[in-house]
Amino acid sequence: MKTDYINVRVNKDTKEKVEVVLDKLNLKMSDAINLFLNQVVLDEGLPFKVRIPKYDAAYEQLERAIGYNSFGGGVPSDYAKNILLLYAKGEIDFETAVFALGREK
Repeated sequence: MKTDYINVRVNKDTKEKVEVVLDKLNLKMSDAINLFLNQVVLDEGLPFKVRIPKYDAAYEQLERAIGYNSFGGGVPSDYAKNILLLYAKGEIDFETAVFALGREK
C-alpha cells in the first residue's frame, strides 16, 4: 500500500526526455521511481555505477595523441582503437590495455 510522497525537482528537459522513454516502456514516472527505489533496497546501493565520464572531447584528443605516438606516428588499427577506447572509458586497466595491444600482430 502506497502512502508516502516524494517531491522531486528535476530539469524540465530531462523530465520530458525521460517521459518519452518511459512511455515506450508503458511506465509512469512513479512506476519508474518505485522500481528504482526497490532496486536500491535489493542491491543495498545504487543499481548502477556512478562515475565521472572521462571520455569527453578533450580526453578523446588526448587518446588520439597517445595512440598516434604509441604507433610511431602511424594510424592505429581498428582493434587498437577499440582497446584505447576501453581504457579511456575505464573499462580495462593500463596493464590489460598494454597486454591486448601487444597481442595484435
